[in-house]
Parts: sequence; C-alpha cells; structure tokens
Amino acid sequence: MIQNLAIASDHAGYKLKNYIVNNLKREINIKDFGTNNEESCDFPDFAKEACDFVLNNESSRGLLICGSGVGMSIAANKIKGIRASNVVDKDTAVQSVEHNDVNVLCFGANNINEENVINIVESFLDATLIKEERYLRRISKLED
Repeated sequence: MIQNLAIASDHAGYKLKNYIVNNLKREINIKDFGTNNEESCDFPDFAKEACDFVLNNESSRGLLICGSGVGMSIAANKIKGIRASNVVDKDTAVQSVEHNDVNVLCFGANNINEENVINIVESFLDATLIKEERYLRRISKLED
C-alpha cells in the first residue's frame, strides 16, 4: 500500500497542485516539494527533489505538474529508477502502473481539470503492477 505521495509543480501547475493537496481525501503522507507561488521557475529542480524522495522512501509514489506535463515527464525519466508517465485520464494512469510499474505520474495543468484529477490520482495510488512475465521482461529492458 502506498503511504507517501511526493508532489511538486512549477508555476504553471501551482494551482492544480494545491487543489490536489487540499482535496485528496485519503490517509497518505503528502510531501509537497513546491513551488510555492506562481512566479516563473524551473521545473527540473522541483522534479528532482520529488523523485529523489520517491527513490529514497519505500511505499512512495510521485506526482509532478507543469503546464503540459511533458517537461516534468522528461525531467523525471532522466533519473535512474524513476518511471514517469504523462497522463490525462484514469485508465492510462492505472495501465501505466499495471504494465510499466510507473512510480511518478505527470499532469499538464492545461490538459486536465479539477473535476477529474482526484479520481485519477486515487486510481494511480491504488494501482499495482501485474507481475506477468511479459510486463516484467519489458520493465527490465527499460531499466537496461
């Protein structure tokens, strides 16, 4: 069971990040790595801090938010041990974990709305890897 959620955003994702932090109704430790305002900032700095937390804390996943989700996804996937997916719906979030053992979910604040985001985050946190040989083989190839 996931016990920790590392969350971070840049200026473009700041409002959505705060919405998630304030509206996620579940027993989970949320560690907010910023940003703490809407002033222009560099998303890779925040992605690294949140991803380092995920790597160094068992039962943790991460959530990164920028304008499109693409920048955060690229930054996260540069970090060894992180598998990040940029998603816009619940089914993709769940399949990202079930098939690819994704440990960081990325959102684009311009591509997702508050109406759906909590359901997507909760589905991501509840999803587990399907431990079939084909998925494990593919994940192994990604790690190489």
